[in-house]
Order: sequence, then C-alpha cells, then structure tokens
Amino acid sequence: MTVTQPSLARVEALRRRWEGQEARLAAVAADLLAGCDWTAHLRGLPYVQEIPPLPGEACGRDLRGADLKRLLVPQVEVREAREQEAALVSSISFEGLQHNTPLEGVTPFPVAPESAHDIALAMRRGDRFLIARSGGKPVGVVRLGERTELRHLTADRPYAELSGLSVVPALRRRGLGAALRAAAEALARKAGHEHVLLTTTLELGLVPWYERAGYQVGMVRQVTCPEGATYLDAVMVAPLVRAAHDANAPGTAAEPLGTAPVAPPPRQRIYRCS
Repeated sequence: MTVTQPSLARVEALRRRWEGQEARLAAVAADLLAGCDWTAHLRGLPYVQEIPPLPGEACGRDLRGADLKRLLVPQVEVREAREQEAALVSSISFEGLQHNTPLEGVTPFPVAPESAHDIALAMRRGDRFLIARSGGKPVGVVRLGERTELRHLTADRPYAELSGLSVVPALRRRGLGAALRAAAEALARKAGHEHVLLTTTLELGLVPWYERAGYQVGMVRQVTCPEGATYLDAVMVAPLVRAAHDANAPGTAAEPLGTAPVAPPPRQRIYRCS
C-alpha cells in the first residue's frame, strides 16, 4: 500500500470528475456487489490512466472521489417463511435475542428461543413468519399472529400481534428492522386487522423507535424472573390505516412482500415512563 497526500485542488478535481456520472457509478457498484470486473466502467473517466490496471482488468482500480457508500447497500427483500425454513427462523431469532444489547452475548434479560419444531407448529396454527434477506442472505425475522388477550387496548377487536423482530447484530441500524416491521403491518392490513400490537422490554430503549412508526404505549407491565432481572415490558399499539393500494398487497407464501432500500435511522430520544 502506497500513501500520498494530494493537494486540495487535486482532491476537488478527482471529486468533480464523478459529477453527472450516476449511471457509471451505479454500474461500478452493481459489479462490485456481483464480484465482476467493475473497472470496465471506468473507461473514459478523467485521470483513470494514472492508475495501472491489474492483469485481466480493463482499467486501474481508481475510485478516487467516488461517493460509493450510498450505492453499496443491497436492497432488503422480505418474504414469508415456509415451514421447511423453521430452523432458519429459529436460528436468526436466537441470534437476535442473544445479542439484544451492544455487549456480544451478554444480556440481563431472559433468552427463551423457540425451536424449529415450535415454530413449525406455530405456522400450522396460523402464525406467519417473515424473513428479510439483504444481498440474498437471511438477516432478520419477525412473527405475526392474531390474538385477543389484550383487546381492551384495541377497541375490543381482535388484533395482529407483532413479535420476535430480530436482525443479525452485524447489520443493525441499516433499516432492516423497519423493512420487516412495515412488511408485517402490510400483511396485517391485508388480513383485515385494524390494530397491531407488540411488546418490547422498556430497558432496551426501543420504545422511541416504535413511537416514530406510529405506536403508542398502551400499558406497562413489570416482569420478575426468578433467575434473571426484573424489568418493565411496554405493550404498544398502532392503528392500521387501510391504504388504497392494499388491495394489491402480496401475501402468499411464495410471493415477495416487497423490497426496500436501507436508510440511516433518525436519532433516538429518551423515553420516561411515569
């Protein structure tokens, strides 16, 4: 590796050569993600001849000044899991529960993962599990089921319960959880539900994230575990407003529920429970 210090004028010239080159830049990013020779898209770019190409490549690997970060994020695809994918759902859920704090493998809250057998049985009873894939790899799951136990929070109507929202630790804070949540809500609307309910441990700090998505705290319950911490669970509720395009919303087991580009999350605020 060779490190040099170009002048500020040179840095600006290298940046400006990418102006109006969105198509070229997108093609570079696509071939980078696909593992192809992305240097072929650099032909004709100013100053590219200054970098010698590697054997078998069209041009030198010259990315000076390119704003590639926003393009090197694969889209998120959410699909409904099939019963034969129950083990995959179980493993992603367990990884998320085990790493629900920034400390790897350390959490004061009880971790009670469901086995693949339990998840398969839940599917047969009618619960639906969604899997998010980013770049083709499974990275997150969420569960959706019809419930009635807390319908005093939903105008005495059955509701859809969202639970087990998990994203693998390495890919958090990239919008994957939001994509899963939105897909689950769309599925609940398609099923005719007017409300969606979820429970989140207050001390994990996710209440503000759900509030920004339209959820409100309906009640707070104290949970005491003999071999774990005593904590507070926030039961949150959101109304499901039926949109005009919902009639075309997908929902079959083999049909994709949609794709969404990831985005940086907004700042969180502190939630205080009185």
